[in-house]
Amino acid sequence: MSIITASRVFLKRALGDSEAATVERILNDQEGDVSGSTEDRHWELTKNQLIITVDVQPTENVVFECHEELQELGLQAADVPEVIIVEGLAECSDVCRLIADRLAADLGGITRGAEQCS
Repeated sequence: MSIITASRVFLKRALGDSEAATVERILNDQEGDVSGSTEDRHWELTKNQLIITVDVQPTENVVFECHEELQELGLQAADVPEVIIVEGLAECSDVCRLIADRLAADLGGITRGAEQCS
């Protein structure tokens, strides 16, 4: 069984085209191969033979997974219409956390950091 690391960035407003371009720029800065598109709101970064996925979802679609984290951050699902989920194997946890921190800083989002799940 593989250990997965996941970092979430809660967005205070919906992701538009310019913000999606920011996601792509941050991923391209990681010096790996990036695939995906702003239209699909899903990207994959392959770096050092490891794959990191970045997916944008309406918060209501993942509220069950994020409920505790939202509570710890003092947020309601209505406060953050969308969430960016950055996932990879445990070996990618530092890169996932770095990407999430950059996304939060550049997009005005809120993140708690990475958590491990299996």
